[in-house]
Amino acid sequence: MKGKIKIIGVIIVSIMLIIAILYQSTKPISAELLEIRPQAIASTFTEEGKVIPANNYPVYSLLSGQIVKLNVKEGQQVKQNVLLAVVDSTELELQLQQMQAELTSLKGEEADRHKKPLKSSIKSQELLVEKAQNDLNSIENDFKRIENLYNEGAVTAKEYEDAQNMLETAKLNLRQQEEALALLYESSEPSSGSKQFYAGRADALRSQMELIKYRIEKSRITAPADGVVAKLSVQSGDIVNPGIKLMEIFNDDKYEVEVFVLAESAASITEGMKVKLVQEKKGEDISFEGTVEKIAPAAVEMISALGLEEQRVKVTVKPEFPENLRVFPGSVLDVEFIVDKREGALAVPKTALFPYEKGEALWVVKGGRAKVQPVETGFENDSQVVITNGIAPGDLIILNPQLDGLKEGKKIAK
Repeated sequence: MKGKIKIIGVIIVSIMLIIAILYQSTKPISAELLEIRPQAIASTFTEEGKVIPANNYPVYSLLSGQIVKLNVKEGQQVKQNVLLAVVDSTELELQLQQMQAELTSLKGEEADRHKKPLKSSIKSQELLVEKAQNDLNSIENDFKRIENLYNEGAVTAKEYEDAQNMLETAKLNLRQQEEALALLYESSEPSSGSKQFYAGRADALRSQMELIKYRIEKSRITAPADGVVAKLSVQSGDIVNPGIKLMEIFNDDKYEVEVFVLAESAASITEGMKVKLVQEKKGEDISFEGTVEKIAPAAVEMISALGLEEQRVKVTVKPEFPENLRVFPGSVLDVEFIVDKREGALAVPKTALFPYEKGEALWVVKGGRAKVQPVETGFENDSQVVITNGIAPGDLIILNPQLDGLKEGKKIAK
């Protein structure tokens, strides 16, 4: 009796197991599905850009000396031609007084009309020639520094012209001083040339005085344009030299985005191209459009974050900042370039594809059951691929081809 009960129990358990297996084999599985619809798909790449002022003016001193007055601070709004700083001009003012005294002395000497030039006059003139030569050497050195900065775009055209004028004035002064000395040597007694001699010396002194006055004027550093003071690198009492940037003045009403793109990627960028800009902000990212405004004609060598040498091309983008976005020069944002775009494409995630026979396939749902659908692919980006043959709008595809229990003919839960 007990044996029969045991057999019956085994049979019941076996039947239940068979029923469970049959149930599991016919039970629909849940799968994440995607309905195929025509869409736009684009190939993009993203680089980091930096916000810069569209108009930025570096401020330099054309003289060497101590800052005796600094009238501005970082972030201050200034108007064009307002006084920013003053370089000590005491030595120049003393030189000017000396020149004025020499001019007065010259007039007295001319009145006396010595028959022969005094040795003291020759010595004095020789000293003037020596001083004029030293001034010219100093100004030539300053001009070379200003010229290098101008070639690099760090100095305005006016500042470059001012430096040129200062150099030409110094050359003229030396020439006049040398001519005056030559006249002294040649003049042994008063003659008709005596008047020319004194006039030449007087002109040389006046020329040198004009040069000193010009340098005194340049000791007062003024704003080249309306804007905001930034990158202030000096304080009152500091010693400055020509070629050392004191500060920058930038317009805060217009900005650009500067981005350096790999040379091989830059070939697909054109002026006027639209780009997507993304500014990170707490809680959400802010996206807006921009337009490629300028592309540099040559690449520059840069070092990547991994320490690798790269050839990159500077691209300038004109951004369309949202009204509520506060912008700071130097802040970074992402710049997304669209290098190729297809409209009305039937695209799927790359992860939905799997190898099949000699090509690729998708799992599609037909009549509520899974079916392997061989497909042909075309254009793709980092995450999606266009299906050129094998599917149609409205088809349902299974996104996970590795889904447990997935096989041909398997029911798929709606």
